[in-house]
Amino acid sequence: MKAGEEIDGLCRYKLFINGEWVDAASGETFDSLNPYTARPWASIPRADGRDVDKGISAARSAWVAWRRTLGKDRARLLRRLADLIQENAEHLGQVETRDNGKLLREIVGTGAGIARLLRLLGRLGG
Repeated sequence: MKAGEEIDGLCRYKLFINGEWVDAASGETFDSLNPYTARPWASIPRADGRDVDKGISAARSAWVAWRRTLGKDRARLLRRLADLIQENAEHLGQVETRDNGKLLREIVGTGAGIARLLRLLGRLGG
């Protein structure tokens, strides 16, 4: 499964924990309402403490490997993340606009700023 899969007109999201898309431990979800239409557009996992604990544990494990990663390799990964954000800016902007009602150009501009920052960090780490 990807980040969001559309079923019955709703985009169904999962949590990304330890490299996998998973349901909330409780199995519960909630609907995100489009602020313009007041209609549900997405179903989101209702994470609880168990999910948070799993996420923290995964992050701690990932940190062990990340801190051993060479600067040039970190830089390459940061630049790749920047490329992915830029390549998917329109889609990411549409998702955020549906979720919180901000203007698409504002969200896309924010994504461009994040990509620039990641590229800068990539240059510093390389």
